[in-house]
Amino acid sequence: MSTEILVAPTTAALDLPRSLALTDARSVLPGMVPFGAMLGVTVVTTGADPLAELVGGAAIYGGSAQLTAVTLLGRGLGIVAVVLAAVVVNARLLLYSAAMGRRFRDQPALFRWLAPHFIIDQTFLMASARPELAGADFRSYWRWLGGSVLVVWTSSIGIGILAGPAVPALPHLPLVGGALFVGLLMPRLADKPAVLAAVVGGVAATLTSLVVPAAGMIVGAVAGVAAAILVHEDVDASRTGGERR
Repeated sequence: MSTEILVAPTTAALDLPRSLALTDARSVLPGMVPFGAMLGVTVVTTGADPLAELVGGAAIYGGSAQLTAVTLLGRGLGIVAVVLAAVVVNARLLLYSAAMGRRFRDQPALFRWLAPHFIIDQTFLMASARPELAGADFRSYWRWLGGSVLVVWTSSIGIGILAGPAVPALPHLPLVGGALFVGLLMPRLADKPAVLAAVVGGVAATLTSLVVPAAGMIVGAVAGVAAAILVHEDVDASRTGGERR
């Protein structure tokens, strides 16, 4: 006759998803805070409605799409063109959603409908590094991760809006591209390819934005990835050569 011993989950076990989420959220804050603040400054300098943009920070929950919308509205484009441009910029989130579909599929209906709102570059990157979380643990982790990032993001925009009137007239828009790339790569700056990708991507985004603001992020992404690939291949080649010797 076998005896089953039921052990109640400890408080530490229940708090683990929350602890992991907060740890992951802190790792992306160094990049999100300056990017959100610069977006807030952009709102002020383009004459957009600060309250609408602050609400938009939570509703759109995508810095690149919101920056695109603010910039295009500031240039006098129609609302249809602005919305279409923002949708195109955020189209990559569809790929993220598809990649995370398995983790949402068996969740409660309310979670499946509302939780995908938190899918952005940073949260996708962090959650992808936690494949062991599933079911209730993933729900807890995702709520804490998405909620924490959302609070910091909207607060950063608010700080930028408040500080905007005191900021001198600077070519701040190009700086946003550099802040974005450094912010996205900050948690992964652990080796030479990652550092080079951050530097090359940020510089390329900044310089391109001085000429064509809308193309800064795209050019920066391509340049950063290309630089990382080249360096990675050189590192692999040197290791192979060393092994042969």
